[in-house]
Amino acid sequence: MFPILRRPPVTHQGIVIFALQLLMVVLIPVLDDGGKILPMPYAAAFLTVAMLTVRFLGYPRTAGAIAAVGIATIVSEIALPRIPSLLRLPLWLSIVAACLTSAGLCIKSAFALRMPPVQRIFCGAASFVLIGFVFASVHALVGFGTGTGYTLVGGVEQARPLRWVDFVWLSFSTLTTAGFGDVAPVNATACAIATVESLCGILFPATLIARIASLPEHPHGSDG
Repeated sequence: MFPILRRPPVTHQGIVIFALQLLMVVLIPVLDDGGKILPMPYAAAFLTVAMLTVRFLGYPRTAGAIAAVGIATIVSEIALPRIPSLLRLPLWLSIVAACLTSAGLCIKSAFALRMPPVQRIFCGAASFVLIGFVFASVHALVGFGTGTGYTLVGGVEQARPLRWVDFVWLSFSTLTTAGFGDVAPVNATACAIATVESLCGILFPATLIARIASLPEHPHGSDG
């Protein structure tokens, strides 16, 4: 009988994956066009990074699926007439799906028994950034969908309408529990999402640290 081939664990890709997530943060001011709708270049870059993240984690078929869905969505957004009320809804949904997939696989790798400790740390850090982008996309979907879920606070409120970058800012300030408060949820759904994100921002790092501390430095055997 032929031996069963198992997917090799990540060995040195953790730092590359983390760098890719940081790149998406750096690209926000570079590719922001000042509009309400997510810029197409940033969406394309985000889907590319999600595909590369999954590919580096050792899931080529899943990476191919993300690439196929991303290309199809972007082509349809360019080719078909834009409906203002949708605000690129298919593109947002494809980004949420890609982000959830890459975040889940990153978390799985960060908690894997056979993962080297340093790579667990980098995969865990990348997972944390990806969680922020997941919630940013959900905040944006709720905010653009309801039109009344969020507001700019204080003197900023009358300056301009909410934009996609505001939801990214809200997400990461909530996830890191910084709570700057210049963008605020105002209805029950938005508040519930922000509450769940705050809990993730507290519980996920604590759980990851506990997992890393409990595992041997040089584990043997296979994952459970």
